[in-house]
Amino acid sequence: MDWWGKALLCIAAYLIGSVNFAIIFSRLKGTDITKKGSGNPGTMNVLRSVGKLWGVLTFICDCAKGVIFAAIGRYWIGSVDWLFILGVVVIIGHVLPLYSKFKGGKGVATSIGVFLVAYPVVGAVVLVVLILMLLFIKYGFIGSLICISAITVYSCIVGRDSVTVIVCSLIIWLIVTLRHYSNIKRFVKGEENTLKLIGKNQSKDLAEEEKEDEESLPPKGELK
Repeated sequence: MDWWGKALLCIAAYLIGSVNFAIIFSRLKGTDITKKGSGNPGTMNVLRSVGKLWGVLTFICDCAKGVIFAAIGRYWIGSVDWLFILGVVVIIGHVLPLYSKFKGGKGVATSIGVFLVAYPVVGAVVLVVLILMLLFIKYGFIGSLICISAITVYSCIVGRDSVTVIVCSLIIWLIVTLRHYSNIKRFVKGEENTLKLIGKNQSKDLAEEEKEDEESLPPKGELK
């Protein structure tokens, strides 16, 4: 494939990666996911704040974005390097979406989609482990970071002969980790929302938190 064809695929990967299914599905339920729970338009927040079914659908659709473009790189272009290049671009589109003022999800589901194409067996195992961890660990981001870190290490070892694979794998890990900075910060403060795949989730909406903050302030006349 010519360079212009690959360039067009990169543009398409970013634009399709920018489609935010968390926002789309939450609107179908008549709510705004950016005002619910943590405010993040991603799978975990949809699971907590909108519903389990919608959270699962969000994960599947976000994962599919990674699968599609990784598969294009591997089977159409015929290059493992381009599998990862297009994978990184679609993940960037997901976390910095053009259509949502560059405020997107955290990239876990889309990253898993990329790794499922790169390493089908290991990727499937990681996905199962992630689901199990979500069942037993009330903080969803911990399972996400552990699983993405584990498969990144695996990718760097298996793909050690390719600088592109190593660099792209590390970029994916870095993106996902940095996007979870707010979770880590809230966790340290003991303020992180919990996640239950079985049972009812309880989490404060951003609007509720802002209201509580306002109520905790003294009247304007007393501010001197």
